[in-house]
Amino acid sequence: MVKHENTTGPTRRQLLAYAGAAAGAAAVGTISFGATPAFAAVSWRYPFTREYPISSPFGPRPSPGGVGSTNHQGLDFGAAQDTRIHAVAAGTVIFTGVSGGYGNLTQIRHADGYVSYYGHQNHIDVANGATVSAGQFIGRVGTTGASTGNHLHLGILHNGTFEDPAPLVIGAPYANDSTAPSTPRDRNMKVIKSPGRGMAVVGAGYFRALPTKEFQECAEALWGDAKPGNDRQFDLWKAISINGTAA
Repeated sequence: MVKHENTTGPTRRQLLAYAGAAAGAAAVGTISFGATPAFAAVSWRYPFTREYPISSPFGPRPSPGGVGSTNHQGLDFGAAQDTRIHAVAAGTVIFTGVSGGYGNLTQIRHADGYVSYYGHQNHIDVANGATVSAGQFIGRVGTTGASTGNHLHLGILHNGTFEDPAPLVIGAPYANDSTAPSTPRDRNMKVIKSPGRGMAVVGAGYFRALPTKEFQECAEALWGDAKPGNDRQFDLWKAISINGTAA
């Protein structure tokens, strides 16, 4: 299990993961950010309405069946043919059609320099130029192009470079076919606080400091009121979580 620790606060990529929390909280009136939303960036969604296994991660790998890339520029989800695929974030469709090894491909441009790729589809169900919401149904899983079986190839291009989609979409809210904020997936996460340490989100193998009031409110909107304690208790919760056990 990958262990996550950040004592100085989330990085830019990690901050984006909280954008969905901000959207959800704002939708029910629990957070007021003034005229400009605090997270006017990308609110990520998982590309399906339930979890599917990762059949091939991002990065170097043996070539599947001798037809796949040895430097995999995306994340493969092992889902059955015609499983409904959903946009991982709001944006504008900039390509639909056949594209080499991708087979039937949809590309969606998002905020902050991101473009998502949905490859090997059996059927594309969104039009080029369409505006889509996060979690919206856009197509169906297939095995077109250079593929050895039914799966979704999800690629994330950021400022012209492919990066691992996993930190953005694994653990993000499930898609739900609507523009409404999705229900958080991980109910095992908790928010903790102490007088000297501030607030943080903890879970099995996970610790993330929350340096601002906005992020603290977003986290509480997702996982409930912070569990209070003294600094010694905070440090103990942190240690337990990083070691892979839920606090």
